[in-house]
Amino acid sequence: MAAYQENSEYLEAMGLYLSGDWKEADQAFAVLDAKFAGEAFLKLLRGNISYSMGKLDDAVRHYEDAVALRPEFGSAYYKLGVCLYRMGKLNAALAAFTSVQKTGSQSHAMASYFVGLINLFLGKDDKAAQAFAEFHTLSPESTIADFYLAQLKIKRKEFKEAKELLTRLVSETPDFAEVHYMLGTVQYGLHNNTEAIQCFQRALDINPDDERSKTKLTLLTDVQWP
Repeated sequence: MAAYQENSEYLEAMGLYLSGDWKEADQAFAVLDAKFAGEAFLKLLRGNISYSMGKLDDAVRHYEDAVALRPEFGSAYYKLGVCLYRMGKLNAALAAFTSVQKTGSQSHAMASYFVGLINLFLGKDDKAAQAFAEFHTLSPESTIADFYLAQLKIKRKEFKEAKELLTRLVSETPDFAEVHYMLGTVQYGLHNNTEAIQCFQRALDINPDDERSKTKLTLLTDVQWP
């Protein structure tokens, strides 16, 4: 057990932290941080408190102090990445999330998701696909990775791989119109026109204002959709 954890002030501070009394917890942990300046975990907690109070600049500073003390501190890198992402500092956030991946911490899966999302936004499709594929492997129960990975597969005209991902998504999110539209696009790309029509029709049933599905159905059926 670390020395600061045996301190009665720590127990009191943790009580405030766990109850969500952020202002009081912030003051209490500031005192502890001054006494035990070399403890990365205290920096992490101070970062969490600042984050909860909406003070992102302060949170970033505390998380940076934490990883400076403990370079393998994956949780602190992850929280740092989330802060920077929210602040719109995407390249810095990407560096933080990439550091999480290197540490192999418990936050690894979600870090891979953010790495994929940021790279997708930055137009770095290869790196985005790699990250989403890693997220899919680490968290196979999550459908969000399949959604973005399918988008990239469609963009690359890798329709067979996209179909596999989207078929699963349709079964798990049957009322998600965009997934039906994407699957229709894939079926059309595979020259499965009957299946494509069914997908576009389903997308339109869910979202009657989907002009893209109307256009595709008109193309495939020669019927002008209202």
